[in-house]
Order: sequence, then C-alpha cells, then structure tokens
Amino acid sequence: MVTQRGRKGLILAAGAAVLSLALSACGASSDPAPAGSGGGESPAAQEPVELRMSWWGSDARHEKTNAALDLFEEKNPGITVVRDFGGFDGYLDKITTQYTGGNSPDVIQFYNEVLREFASRGQTLDLNDAVSEGNLSLDGWPKDLLETNTIDGALSALTFGLSTHAFIFDETKSAEYGVAVPKEDYTWDDLKTYATAISAASGGTVYGVTDLSHSYQVFEVYAKQNGEEFLTADGIGFTKDTLVDYWNYWSDMREAKAATPPDVTSEYPSPYDAVVQGTATSTFLFANQYAGVVGTAPNPLALMRMPGEGDTPGQYLRAAMNLIISSQSKHPAEAAKLVNFLLNDPEANAILGIDRGVPANADVVKDATADVDEANAKAIALIESVRENGAAAPVPAPTGSGTVNTMFAEFAQQVQFGKLSASDAADQFLAQAKSELG
Repeated sequence: MVTQRGRKGLILAAGAAVLSLALSACGASSDPAPAGSGGGESPAAQEPVELRMSWWGSDARHEKTNAALDLFEEKNPGITVVRDFGGFDGYLDKITTQYTGGNSPDVIQFYNEVLREFASRGQTLDLNDAVSEGNLSLDGWPKDLLETNTIDGALSALTFGLSTHAFIFDETKSAEYGVAVPKEDYTWDDLKTYATAISAASGGTVYGVTDLSHSYQVFEVYAKQNGEEFLTADGIGFTKDTLVDYWNYWSDMREAKAATPPDVTSEYPSPYDAVVQGTATSTFLFANQYAGVVGTAPNPLALMRMPGEGDTPGQYLRAAMNLIISSQSKHPAEAAKLVNFLLNDPEANAILGIDRGVPANADVVKDATADVDEANAKAIALIESVRENGAAAPVPAPTGSGTVNTMFAEFAQQVQFGKLSASDAADQFLAQAKSELG
C-alpha cells in the first residue's frame, strides 16, 4: 500500500507556473518605462541589479531563452540575469530547497499543478501590483486565462506558453505492418483496435501504444470526456467508476500486448521516447513538444488530438508552464520588467518562438509564429482546433495536488504489476487523495 507521510513531508517542507511580482525595488525609477517596451533606466540612474531566473527544458529551449535574456540585458543596462537551467527531473526539489534556504530565484518557470501550494504559502507575488505600478502589461491577455492563475484574489502567475494534449503515430512503421493510422475523431476503441493490430502484425516485437495508465494528464482528458474533472478547487472531481474504467482499459491493452508492459514502460523517461526508439508506434505528448520530437524521430509522425474527442471534448488550452516572481525577490520591480519582456515584447517572442507553446498574449502570437516550420505549423493548427472546440480549462489545482499526481502514478503502477486490482487501487487512491487534499 502506498504511504504518503514521507512524500507529503518532502513537498510541504517548503514551498511550482507564471510570474508573480510585487513592485518596489532599490534604485527603481518613479517614472518607469512603458510596460510593453522592455526598456529600463539609464545606467546612471540605476544601481546595478542582479536577477536570477530558473527554468527547465531542452538544449534548444536553453539557447533561445539565453538569447532572449541577452536582449533584455541589452535593453536594460544595469540589470544582469543569472541563468539557472537544467532538466525537469529534480527541478521542483531544487526550487523547494532554495525557498527553504531563503535563496529562491527572482523569476521562476513553474507548472500549474503546484502553483496553489506555493501561492497559498505566500511564496509568489501578486502580479496585479506590478500592473498597477506600470512594470507589467496585460494588454492582449484573455481574461479567462488570467482567472485560471488567480488564487485568493491574487494574480499568482502568468502563462509562459499555451499548449494542449496530443497523440502521435509513427506513419512509416504503421504502413510497414499494414495497419492504417486512425483518422480524426477516432475513439478509445479505435486506438485499441489499431494498437492490437500493430502488435499482432509485428509478432509482438513492437507495441501499438505506450501504456499511459499512470498519466494523470491523460486521465484528466478522459475524465472531462466523461463529464467529470480530475481535480476541482474543492478536491476530487471524478467518480471511482471512471477511474476503474480507465485503468481497466489499459489493463486490457497490456493483456493483448497492444500496450507496453510495465518493465518496458519504465525504461523511457517520456512516453514519446518509446516511439522515437521504435518500441511503440503511438503515444501521448503535448503539442508544443511535437516539433522537437519530430526532429529526433527516424520516421514521420502524424499529430492528432486525443482519442475520444468526437462528442464531448476533453482537451483544453493549458498553460504549458508559467512564470512567477518569488516573494523572496529583493528586486521585484526589475523582476516584473523581465517577466513583462519575456511575455509581451515582440522581439523576445520572435526569439522564443513556440518552444513553450503559443504565447498567451494575442498581440505577440504573430511574432512568435512568423517563421515556423511544417512541424510547428501542425502543432499550432492542433492548438487552434482546441481553442475553437475544446473543454474549459480547470481551475488552479488545490493544495496537495502535486502529491496526488504522484500518488496517481504510484497506484497505477500497482495495477500494472498486478499487485492491486483496478477497483482496489482506486479505493485506496481516492481515500489517500481526499485526505491529502483535505
């Protein structure tokens, strides 16, 4: 049985999506530059300021972000940005440890699932203050998107790129095995038929899909398609039956050798790695990841919406990630200018592109997408299809959701390895999740 005491203690020991800022910094001008300009004071009017910014991502993301930060420094003499970046594994633990030591970065790339936990502990600044002080502009920002990042009346973060869920299919391998890739508006049953046919045609050497039973993000879409929510502001938003059906669906896929077995699933850091390596022919990813995955894959990859989207869509425009301003920042005004620059400056967004997703500010989408290649154009088209016909974005996840997300994967793995039935795992998961969420 999965226990939560150690895990809960780790996550709550110290306080994870857009930027929070408060605004009073030493040396700040009483007449700040226009919020959209990214400009700063002259070197003579401002004492040198050093900011720290943390983010995770690929080498390509690091290069683009560094280039944008170089431009910010050029436009803001006297402000230097120390860059702290790496992979996603261990990122939250690192940020949590830095908060505990009173040494958190000024500007932090975050993700929605842990935003409320940090905001509720007073670790993010209210960006509304930065707006009122003139260091941040919300021109071009959708009101409903701002509401999804507003916690207890405070704008705790701003979206650093919009994305949505997606599925990829290896077209070459599918053709080699004589199996047609599903068409748009395909169902979960259609995915099962496809995956089973791939396994049979390959003699069990290639799986039709990676096992996604442990992914709360895929289940989130599944729950929405069934008229429910994964998490609401008050806690669990789905029924036991929906979760049991989901876990049994993947159990049936594993039994038919259509989905990767647990020992194979655990070999890959990301589900799409199994497709790139030729172990499986389809899987889940986020649309903004598509171009990067295509660049490493040996075969063309079809990009589609999730299965089951035909009647009641479950996909929604989600914050691929967010920016926050730490409440520990000694330079909140300058931090706000940096956030404003990264999110609202046309030149910055031309550099950043859509690696993190489509910009939330509609005024700079054209700049970010002006030179997109075919792969990114496909991703943008899919994201726009969800804008036109998708589900509503969920409210900020309640405190404790980060732990619940981890628990979801752990109980799914108990089912994968045959240690618990789907029903027993659902009972235990729901009991512990409700306790965690209060």
